[in-house]
Amino acid sequence: MKKHIKRFAESLILLTILLISASCDKNDDIDAIFREPTWYLTFVQDGEEKFIPKEGQFYSVEFRNDKFTVNMPNGSTLKGEWFADGGGSHTFYCRNIKKEGEIWRDDIASKMYDIFVNSDSYEGDTNWLQIRTKDTNRYMQFYNK
Repeated sequence: MKKHIKRFAESLILLTILLISASCDKNDDIDAIFREPTWYLTFVQDGEEKFIPKEGQFYSVEFRNDKFTVNMPNGSTLKGEWFADGGGSHTFYCRNIKKEGEIWRDDIASKMYDIFVNSDSYEGDTNWLQIRTKDTNRYMQFYNK
């Protein structure tokens, strides 16, 4: 009987340690989410309006080290610096953003620029990503091919 109780107690301790270690890390893997993939725009949500790229048009963004580059279908780019906190806050912001090309001629590119400038947080994982502003109904959503 003592043998069974000892085994039960050991199993219970092992299970407890396993559950605690699995629930401790609430941080997102910033490298896996941001630095590894190339992200492709699915849509931009601006209030009640949704802007979807036309078929064959690709807006992509790459986050490398502390820099990002956005490539537009018309050859324009956005470049700047970014920061993300994988903790519970999901803070995300950009700075020193430079426009190259005629972004103003493209509604989606203009909206993307505005959201990057006013970015506040992110949501997502390694399959989908949203860059959000403080206005919760203004964001852009990306997918990872």
